[in-house]
Amino acid sequence: MNLFDRFKNGFVLLGNSFSVMRANPRLLLFPAATAALTCVIGLLFMTPIVFQPSQHGYRTAEHWAEVGSRLVVASEPDAIDLMKGRKQHYALSKQALAYFALAYFLSMFLATFFNVAFVHEIFDALDGNPVSVAEGIQFALTKIKPILMWTLFAGVVGLLIKALEERFGFFGRWVVRLIGTAWSVASVFVIPVLVLDERAENPIEAVKLSAGVIRKAWGEALAGYAGLQIGGVIVVTSLFVVGGLAGWAGWASQSFAPFIAGMLAWLAFAFAFTYALGVAGQIYLCVLYRYATAGTVPPGYTPEMLGSAWTPKKA
Repeated sequence: MNLFDRFKNGFVLLGNSFSVMRANPRLLLFPAATAALTCVIGLLFMTPIVFQPSQHGYRTAEHWAEVGSRLVVASEPDAIDLMKGRKQHYALSKQALAYFALAYFLSMFLATFFNVAFVHEIFDALDGNPVSVAEGIQFALTKIKPILMWTLFAGVVGLLIKALEERFGFFGRWVVRLIGTAWSVASVFVIPVLVLDERAENPIEAVKLSAGVIRKAWGEALAGYAGLQIGGVIVVTSLFVVGGLAGWAGWASQSFAPFIAGMLAWLAFAFAFTYALGVAGQIYLCVLYRYATAGTVPPGYTPEMLGSAWTPKKA
């Protein structure tokens, strides 16, 4: 299959994933619920930080300065600070570290929890069963232990990668970033593994199973998924034409109204399409996972279509 045919196949896969989404519109609720709960958790954790007692009123600059001094501690510069020309070393206080660590792990837990519910319902949709937010959440509740174990494991790995990236120089940062990329790739199918594989209670085993799926069928490239993403990029990029035409119309008419209207329409469409594309991408990943592990092809897809996306490595 040449490059053009691969991209064409990606657009077909994109259309099929959107078809599954249109037939099961409740799938669109899961990412929104995750984002909303993450924002709520963030506000709940920020409130006691912002409104902690001080010697000043909440509306005064002195209050915010005191709150800031409790969160960030200044000390003598270390070798790295001196090398970068900084006169003081700034670090988060124990209070701030405790708050942010708890918020970080809790937000990761909620994201994983709702992704497990989301992916479970995607598999239900692919099987022709009705999608239910309540059933997805009930299923995720049965996976609390593996979700918690994965959250702790992935959270610690993420913090270690970030800490190492900040400590090394330019070359070291690139090496750490490559490690981070390899980690991200290896964990692509962790959520489907958590949903369908009973061995996933061990987070290390979950990563191994996810990486095993990739090694088994990814080969040189995931052409169909790349085509799906490129299709989205092309559509979103083409929306810049709207901004250009709106700007030209505004200049020609000596009015900002067409430009503002065009940009608002562009932003609304870009947000809606990007959101829907994220859901369609998750559907496609679930289709690929099932095809790679069980060899089953959902309605609307063909073995040839998926086989062009997954190029198995030759022994």
